[in-house]
Amino acid sequence: MSQLPKNLEKILLGVGGVTALACVGLGVMKTSAVDADFVRSVPSSGKEEIEVPEAPEAAKAVSSLTSNREIIKQEHDGSQVDTFVGIALFADKNDLNRSVDPRKGTPVHEGIPNSWWLDNGANMTFANSPDRDDDGDGFTNREEFLAKTHPVDATKYPPLVTKLAYVKDESTMWYVQFGLESGGKWAPRFVALTPDKSKKLQNRVSAAEMLAVGDTFFKEGDFANRFKFVGIEEREVKSERTGLAQNVKIGIFEELKANKAGDKYESQAGLPDAELESKAYYDRIAVLDLRAIGYGGKEFKVEERTKFALPPDAPEKNYLLKKVTPTGIEVEYTDASGATQTREIPKG
Repeated sequence: MSQLPKNLEKILLGVGGVTALACVGLGVMKTSAVDADFVRSVPSSGKEEIEVPEAPEAAKAVSSLTSNREIIKQEHDGSQVDTFVGIALFADKNDLNRSVDPRKGTPVHEGIPNSWWLDNGANMTFANSPDRDDDGDGFTNREEFLAKTHPVDATKYPPLVTKLAYVKDESTMWYVQFGLESGGKWAPRFVALTPDKSKKLQNRVSAAEMLAVGDTFFKEGDFANRFKFVGIEEREVKSERTGLAQNVKIGIFEELKANKAGDKYESQAGLPDAELESKAYYDRIAVLDLRAIGYGGKEFKVEERTKFALPPDAPEKNYLLKKVTPTGIEVEYTDASGATQTREIPKG
């Protein structure tokens, strides 16, 4: 019988053994190589947490990326661009595959350069972008552009007086009627109507307490200690009703209230009730509304010729309500350059 099958079996067995040893050796070598490539000795503090040597550096990197840093602009092809993020491009509306650099084109919104929108971060992509308020401070983007303030920073806005609205006036109409006069002494009467005309105010000086020149009146009640008696003079006056002229006595008295101190008023003897309203005086109060920085709808009242603050709860009163009429007000203030300005604001 041939010995070939037995020899072949031995040969194959030997080859298999060598192959097995080779595979084992190769596996050990690969394992050693992996261990060498990914060697890591993880130090321990003895606590449950594992210390990672790179952790402090990672924290520094995160802090660096999240901190406020000034990105220096560089010039690229004639445009100042942020080197950190590149150039802001837009798509051509007629060819969406063609990019457009708005810095080189004509203004998208008339009167406002495209560079202003890009440099300040305001959104120029709406048809009404100039009329939008990107930072919610009550001022439109166009108003911020004209005032040279920041359109996406609600803490930077144009002068607040430009958003001051005159809602209505609440005026008390009053008149001091002549009353009695004897030997240069005077006993006037006082009448007034509240702003809503729902209540009539009255006061008087009795005949037993007639005023001498220099006396203050009234002692108590409505408009107490408001006026000082100056004197009585005689003057020719033409009647509004009849057109006839006649000599009448006029009582002269002076305002003592702080915001009107020194003003002189007159009281005509025998004035017909029909002419009283045309001769009346007013204590005017304006109802105002600051329609910006979250104060819109929070109405506040200011008396004529007194100072007030903007916003209304600010500590410094830098604005003077110079004049109030039924149709408008005048506000006086000092602008950023130190110049005195007067702004007229119509009702509404």
